Amino acid sequence: MRFQKYETRFQAGEFLAKYIEDTEHQLSDLILKNPSNYFCYAIPNGGVPVTDGFCTHFNLKFDILIVRKIKIPYNTEAGFGSVTTDGSVLMNQSLLSQLNLSEKAISDSIELTKSEIRDRLQFYNKGIKLEGFYEEHIKQKGIFILDDGLASGFTMLAAIKMIKKYSPDKIYVAVPTAPLRTVRVIQPEVDKIFCPNIREVTWFAVADAYRNWYDLTEAEVQKILTASKFYIK
Repeated sequence: MRFQKYETRFQAGEFLAKYIEDTEHQLSDLILKNPSNYFCYAIPNGGVPVTDGFCTHFNLKFDILIVRKIKIPYNTEAGFGSVTTDGSVLMNQSLLSQLNLSEKAISDSIELTKSEIRDRLQFYNKGIKLEGFYEEHIKQKGIFILDDGLASGFTMLAAIKMIKKYSPDKIYVAVPTAPLRTVRVIQPEVDKIFCPNIREVTWFAVADAYRNWYDLTEAEVQKILTASKFYIK
């Protein structure tokens, strides 16, 4: 059966919420009865409108969870790991073993990535030391991590690693689209992954699941966050 494309990222988020209502009745009922027991994290940039649509449907609060790749010094389009908002680091060890980078080069790249995250936090008017803040919203709660889709899944794995530090009750990943191979990578790391459009293909692009696809700017993300009733400001 051919999958009908999402019109926008916001609509994809609403669709995700309805998908959970249709397929996970017990979880949906728990969310609707006790929304304060759940919290959502959006991975910018594309995950922000998806999460806003999802939270609008379920009346849930959300925050951003910034993930930045650790760039290879001589090829900044590629990365050998990721850093998240609170400074958690996830290394792609299989790739790193092939790069022959010095310890100093690795350390410098990580510090540069952390600096980029601090800049983004300031852009979004977030404090730098957020450990206590994360504890407040994650501990013993059901946490949804959302993005506009998965490709390799490494960004999502880094986000999951960070969330686990703060003792959530459950971790759910909710994405509009992903390749089957990546779903299989994510599944063992979380309590449940929700993805209405799982594609078993050799070549995969998140953009293929959307009619109205373009790269969101940070200014657009900030505008969405400012207007949202569900974003923790």
